[in-house]
Amino acid sequence: MKKETVTKWAVSALLVTALAGCSDGGNNVTVSPTANPESKDTTVSTQTATIKVLNEGATGIGSGKLGELLAPKEAELKGKELDTSYTPGKAFEADTFNLHYQTIIYNMLKDKNIEAVTEDWGWGEALIQKQTAGFLAKNMPDIIVGETQMNGFAQQGLLEPFPDSLADEIRANVADAAWKPMEYNGDIYGLAAQPGVSSLFWNKDLVRQAGLDPEKAPTTWEELVENSKKVTEAGKGKFYGGGVYAGANFGGYLRYGALMMINGGAFATDGKATFNSDANIETVSLLRELNASHAPGLMVNTNEGSYFDAWSKGQLAYLIDGPWQSQQARNNKIDVGMAPIPLSPNGKAGNITIGAAFHSVPKDSKNKEAAFEYIRAMFSRDIQQLVADSNVRSPILKEIAESEAYQKDHPELYTHYLAMSGNVQGLPTFAKDNSKAWQIWGDAVTKSIMTKGDIKAILDDAQKRAETVLK
Repeated sequence: MKKETVTKWAVSALLVTALAGCSDGGNNVTVSPTANPESKDTTVSTQTATIKVLNEGATGIGSGKLGELLAPKEAELKGKELDTSYTPGKAFEADTFNLHYQTIIYNMLKDKNIEAVTEDWGWGEALIQKQTAGFLAKNMPDIIVGETQMNGFAQQGLLEPFPDSLADEIRANVADAAWKPMEYNGDIYGLAAQPGVSSLFWNKDLVRQAGLDPEKAPTTWEELVENSKKVTEAGKGKFYGGGVYAGANFGGYLRYGALMMINGGAFATDGKATFNSDANIETVSLLRELNASHAPGLMVNTNEGSYFDAWSKGQLAYLIDGPWQSQQARNNKIDVGMAPIPLSPNGKAGNITIGAAFHSVPKDSKNKEAAFEYIRAMFSRDIQQLVADSNVRSPILKEIAESEAYQKDHPELYTHYLAMSGNVQGLPTFAKDNSKAWQIWGDAVTKSIMTKGDIKAILDDAQKRAETVLK
């Protein structure tokens, strides 16, 4: 890979302290909304704007003024004897990635007279509850972040559409998975700097022990089922064929949802349940077959950690999951292959975003133009080169991901990048009583997998119950 100039990315205590010292002592002037509120094109004032930004807990930078958090974080990491330097093309710790990511964001915002104040509202259900309450109280940060809930917020009219110029730039230069799940009625409402989609991974050693070619991935559902059976037979209770996690929670929906997409199925359309479609029945039938190649109860265990713990311990041969598994397998000394998810007989490539932290600007933001500058920084070349070098996610910026150098240096993650284009969606939001609708679906799938009941009848019943809830 071409070695990028990293002088402006370098993080040292001296540099960060100097940057943090550029604060104006708290006398920041908040930029008012643009003079023409009807226009979606915005510009940033020359005055300093302070924006409040929700950062998912995984960023690990802490809460407060971003410029004042960097030096303490660097000192903390050095105290743990972590190397905080960054050299393009060289793998580095996740904490180091977070430090450099935030430093780049800080410098880019500083150049535009913007100061970010980070807040951490948690993740998952706790975050959704806080955001829902914030919208009701009209008391929201300038940038919010989330995963499965974000498209629903857009549909409810709670988010600001991206300015036309920014949306056009994103469509032309950024992979679909980073924004397509947040497109609604022709507008974009969110961006993820490093989204994931699922691929097929396999443990080459376990596959080899089953007499299968360890360099060849199954390309069809039938091959996946047959290979999993052979591995399970070879494992004699010590290891299993595996396939995909299917617990009754978002961890399960996000992963086997990709199989539903491939087969032309869907959880919902326009907020209405579509549980009992022929395509969904076929997909759930596949899940039942794969369940036979797992330890009893593992595939539908409500604690997804148990499933991925079995994979990391070399007890499962096949796994459908996000791109991070490539680097994690190396860390665990597991020789893995990575390939597109196998297709159903009439299926086409499709996927569900996973681990995608979508950043959006609420309608109630008081600094929309500055907030959109933050989002613009997320797909900048500096940030996306950092993502590329991390070898955990693929970059969303096409000019980096589609370069010959990236394809040569990161062949597995280039496979992931290709999967981020085309038919990629996020999980839907049901029009009413979202949690109850998902519970009905999850319970039906678990029953279909764990019993010998007629799958069509089970999903027909779930459809009727969902329709009652969603009236």
